[in-house]
Amino acid sequence: MTDTTSTRPCLTLAIDKGVALITMDRPHAMNAFDRTQRELFQSALLSADADADVRVIVITGAGKAFCAGQDQHESAAMDAAGSAARIDSYMALYEVFRGLGKPVIARINGVAAGAGLQIALMSDLRIASTQARFGMTEFKVGSAAIFGSALLHSIIGEAAMKRLVLLAEIVPAAQSLALGLVHEVVDDARLDERVAEICTQVLQWSPTSVAITKSWWKEMGDEMFAKAAAAARRGHAINFASGAYSLGARKFTERKQANRANM
Repeated sequence: MTDTTSTRPCLTLAIDKGVALITMDRPHAMNAFDRTQRELFQSALLSADADADVRVIVITGAGKAFCAGQDQHESAAMDAAGSAARIDSYMALYEVFRGLGKPVIARINGVAAGAGLQIALMSDLRIASTQARFGMTEFKVGSAAIFGSALLHSIIGEAAMKRLVLLAEIVPAAQSLALGLVHEVVDDARLDERVAEICTQVLQWSPTSVAITKSWWKEMGDEMFAKAAAAARRGHAINFASGAYSLGARKFTERKQANRANM
């Protein structure tokens, strides 16, 4: 039996045969996080982790994107208090993510950038379609790349992290595999099949053994997370006060609007 819960149109949680599928569903915005989707995403993670029938969590995006990061329309309209609250909400979400006792598979079907890439990087396995693309593109919108830098540093190393951040590159799937950003790249038509194969294998393992191991993985990263969270709160407050982020977000949204008008 399949239990499907649509908390709001922007996110769905479906549970079937031990697998919880969380789908970010704002395809018109490339599944970029706004406050509502971010909060519902956290609730869906907690719900899936608390469900004794769930053994594996799969995260994906609707349409052509996994998640393009933070919704810049929200950023452009934000004041200092709103910016600080948003950083706190992201850190709360990431703390929930790190504390999950169930293995998490990122089914990456398209672009994963900014906060979207961070969600993918915190997942235990990243399985990407040949259509996937990756970027830590904070500088393009005047933001600072703090938490993303910490995650990238631990996964792909300092040199590759600095290149991705400083050049704000969008990296194709094959190059991402070579860098170690993802674990596997498969043809787009086979993405669901491969994710299902992995879920079937993971479902064989003792949930207690998995939960204990995941708890240890979290403990290994606790110091890094605490430092990155403190730096994010401090650094983003300074960056917002400088006006760089608000200006960058406004320019980004203006470019998008101009592009749509010229189509």
